Amino acid sequence: MAIYNVHTTLRDVGSQTINTAGVHQFIADEPTKFRGTDAGPNPVQYLLGAVGACLGASAASLVHRPGSNIKVETFEVEVTGETERFPDKSSRVKSIHVKLTCKTNLDKAGNDKFIEDTIHLCTVHDTLKDSVAFTFEITD
Repeated sequence: MAIYNVHTTLRDVGSQTINTAGVHQFIADEPTKFRGTDAGPNPVQYLLGAVGACLGASAASLVHRPGSNIKVETFEVEVTGETERFPDKSSRVKSIHVKLTCKTNLDKAGNDKFIEDTIHLCTVHDTLKDSVAFTFEITD
């Protein structure tokens, strides 16, 4: 088990927040049309980035397992999210589409299994999949 902590502080500039995770800091904001200053990705973009980053980290963990002979030529993830807004002005991420391009040294069946195992290991996808509709498009 791992425990993660991110500290967030709202700045007095648009919708900016400064987020601190260990020694790393990152800014989140909203576009100017939503009263932000567009100084960084918005929270939904960070969520989508977390999906892609976690898939990449999951793939890397499979590649680096002892005895693995997997060599990745290409591993790219394009994540698109659609939100919906409710009458009370609240909103949620309604769906996430993942386009995953993966080329390895494995044959077709092995490459497909590698992708399946990668998705299975992805903590962020596993956390969200019961709340958000996911679709995957796999290309090579």
